[in-house]
Amino acid sequence: MEIKELYIPESNTKTRPRIEMKPAYITIHETDNTEKGATAKAHANFQYKGNDRQASWHYTVDQEDIYQSLPDNEVAWHAGDDRGPGNMQSIAIEICVNEDGDFEKAKANAAWLVTYLLFKHQIPIENVVQHNKWSGKNCPSHMRENGWDAFIQLVKGCSTN
Repeated sequence: MEIKELYIPESNTKTRPRIEMKPAYITIHETDNTEKGATAKAHANFQYKGNDRQASWHYTVDQEDIYQSLPDNEVAWHAGDDRGPGNMQSIAIEICVNEDGDFEKAKANAAWLVTYLLFKHQIPIENVVQHNKWSGKNCPSHMRENGWDAFIQLVKGCSTN
């Protein structure tokens, strides 16, 4: 798959703090935006144009696309743990749940991305975690409800070729 870059401008220090990071975790989120058209591109554009709250993430994935909004080696504000390991050591992936999307395909694309990042950064699969780990928030809610282990098995069965 192609990863499309649409980085948050460096001037937006509220969501791109430019703090260097060595990734040790990959944190999975769901956008919780079920509106039609709430695609990976739409969320990437939202971050690029300037988010009105201090929240950011590295990748957004839907059934067709993967958009990268921050370099892997920069901190994003996504985990809800202030300067804890969720924000300071974790790559954040948001999976789209828009009603006109294909969530199963979006999860498959996210599994591909996770596999790619695990290999690229030599992160153990045990460090692929739910947003819930850092903040207690019920996120990723659909995957928590329908079986987190199924997503991890999808990652284990993935190839980046």
